[in-house]
Amino acid sequence: MRIASFCCREEALAEYVAGIEVETGANIHVSIQQLSTGRTFNYNSRARCKSASMIKLPILIEAAVRVSNGDLHWHRNLTLRDSDKVGGAGILFDLTSGTTLTLRDLCMLMIVISDNTAANMLIDLLGTAPINARISSLGLSDTALYRKAYTPDTEASRPFGFGMTSAYDMQTLLASLARGIILSGTLCEQIMGFLGRQQMRDSIPRYLPATWNYAGKTGAVDDVRNDVAIVTDDAGQQYSLAVLCQNLPDSLWTADNPGEVAIAKIARRLLLGDDIVRQ
Repeated sequence: MRIASFCCREEALAEYVAGIEVETGANIHVSIQQLSTGRTFNYNSRARCKSASMIKLPILIEAAVRVSNGDLHWHRNLTLRDSDKVGGAGILFDLTSGTTLTLRDLCMLMIVISDNTAANMLIDLLGTAPINARISSLGLSDTALYRKAYTPDTEASRPFGFGMTSAYDMQTLLASLARGIILSGTLCEQIMGFLGRQQMRDSIPRYLPATWNYAGKTGAVDDVRNDVAIVTDDAGQQYSLAVLCQNLPDSLWTADNPGEVAIAKIARRLLLGDDIVRQ
């Protein structure tokens, strides 16, 4: 049994992350919180970054809050149209127009395989302004949804693309979710279940014990690799962890992208106190 340590001195952790920055040639941003104690470590955590698909997490939260309020229902049907379809991650682009999916199905696809068409359909349903209002109400001052996936940039979105966030905001959002502050009871468990079904596992969970639980959301564009998750160790201790790698010089679209590996190394160092990687 391997139990999370999170016992290194902050100075040592900062030196380690700085070394990974040199190794990758990227800018790295880290925020972690042990939920039982509130202990934190932050490294450039308030810098505003390209969110990539990590912005889909607040979209999910907005949908879930509306379900909680009774304004929407998970079984509400939405119809896939040719005009909805965009490329990148996902499967809906290849499905037949006229296919009907529930709100729950679209949320699940948006999270577990980061389906861009599903995200755009949800943005159309929920509205960009209400999603951003929800983000603001949760105190996420570094976070904003700028546009739908694969649509033209505006002057505001040009530096960030799809959305903007920080490691601190994403870590705080998931910590609040896990503590039942944003949603409670069965609905909170459902949303954590969505995150637990995440199929993209080359970053935070990569070098962690297989018996640990990972529930998270990734984000990637050519020069960005991001991951945020609730990690639960074998003793049941929970950690909210966000690691964002920005301005990567290598746009390799495989599991060996330096950003994916960097996030995995940092997660292991934070949670297990070492950087020994078993091949």
